[in-house]
Amino acid sequence: MDTGQPAALRFDTLVEQSPTGVYVVQDERFVYANPQLGRIFGYEPAELLRLASVLDVVHPMDRDRVRELLRQRTSGQIDNVPYSWRGIRKNGEVRQIETLGRRATFADRAATSGSLIDITERHRFEQELAEREARLRTLIETTPDVVFTCDLGGRITSMNPAGERTAGLPGHSAVGRHLAELIDPAHAEHTRDLVQRTAEGQEGTYELPIRTATGSVMLELRLRVVHRDGHAVELMGVGRDITVHKQKEEALRSLTLEDELTGLYNRRGFLTLAERHLKLAVRRKIGLLLLFCDVDGLKVINDTYGHAAGDRAIVAAGDLLRRSFRSADIIARLGGDEFTVFPLEAAGNSAQLLMERLAFNVDGYNEASGEPFRLSLSAGVSQFDPDSSWTIQQLLDEADRQLYESRRKRRR
Repeated sequence: MDTGQPAALRFDTLVEQSPTGVYVVQDERFVYANPQLGRIFGYEPAELLRLASVLDVVHPMDRDRVRELLRQRTSGQIDNVPYSWRGIRKNGEVRQIETLGRRATFADRAATSGSLIDITERHRFEQELAEREARLRTLIETTPDVVFTCDLGGRITSMNPAGERTAGLPGHSAVGRHLAELIDPAHAEHTRDLVQRTAEGQEGTYELPIRTATGSVMLELRLRVVHRDGHAVELMGVGRDITVHKQKEEALRSLTLEDELTGLYNRRGFLTLAERHLKLAVRRKIGLLLLFCDVDGLKVINDTYGHAAGDRAIVAAGDLLRRSFRSADIIARLGGDEFTVFPLEAAGNSAQLLMERLAFNVDGYNEASGEPFRLSLSAGVSQFDPDSSWTIQQLLDEADRQLYESRRKRRR
């Protein structure tokens, strides 16, 4: 569009109204300065032209460097490469300046022209950000808690010294490993599942055993997703060693929640943990199953071989349940010859597989035990629908009824 103004005049107008300081320097003196340049340094443009040297607006500690940079641009040695320095306003205030300059000609002689902006606020923000990052890095490096990041697949991208010490790893050797590799093998698959769920947005706090050279350490681990620009980019974990706490907790629990003969949970221990697990299943909408079983013919074993043999049968039944189910599952002796198992995260369609595994282990025991009696277990299974209002006792009653039906059918 033709404004009716000569091109040179339009250009001059743009420069005069520019929000960026524009200058021409020759022989280390301003020979042109637009109004914005004057505002940056607190001078009128004409005052800048009367300065003995452009270095009068440069911090004393930066003058030698600015003089050399001006020389390199005037000679054409460097062209249009930005650099920053500290400027001095007319009132003595120090400002952070960024300059972009190149070789020019003024009155048929070599000069430097360019633009200049005040980046004081940006510089201050960057310094504050750098200081915050340094403080955060120091905190992460010195905290006794485990702090790490991993990609969305669970591969570790960073870990602080406390994490490496906890896992018994030399510096930075955790990077590149999958988080599950540092977890006790029995919980490795569970860890992979937690990573996937966290990456999908299901953040939470978990208790996981970390392998070490001398055993394992129980870690209370918080996993969360880190987002950038609205997208999940990585996972961050913060863990605390709760081994001593768990040992004390376990010692206290064993006094009141453990069956003395088998070492399994007693009825009180089972109900305490099962209620907690049931509430979690309702929140997560997870279907579960509960196994109820007893020792067949325990009275006959007691009457024929004595109560010591009966106790051995009960202990053997408890051991077989431990062997047939995961260590994380809730296994309990409810009293007498009655046992129950509440598998964690076991779906209803896995009931048959669990029953077959138990039967297989019972057969193996009978072949190798050397006991005068043959051990036999009857079992019933009830399934929990998270949309129902069933209680633990109702699940036990239903599993007991299923056990009775199974036993009745066998006697036909």
